[in-house]
Amino acid sequence: MGSEDGKRHRLVLSLNQQQIELVDRTIANGFAESREALFRLALKEYDERRGAKADA
Repeated sequence: MGSEDGKRHRLVLSLNQQQIELVDRTIANGFAESREALFRLALKEYDERRGAKADA
């Protein structure tokens, strides 16, 4: 995902309490199975949109 050479990268997020609650509510609503899965999905979608803009 996102890395042209297939390398995996470590990402560290700092979230405040309100952001954590929003993430957890999003997971509870079934958008992802875990925080990690939600962040991976968000990064994948971001990467896809960014790639589409680069192609335009």
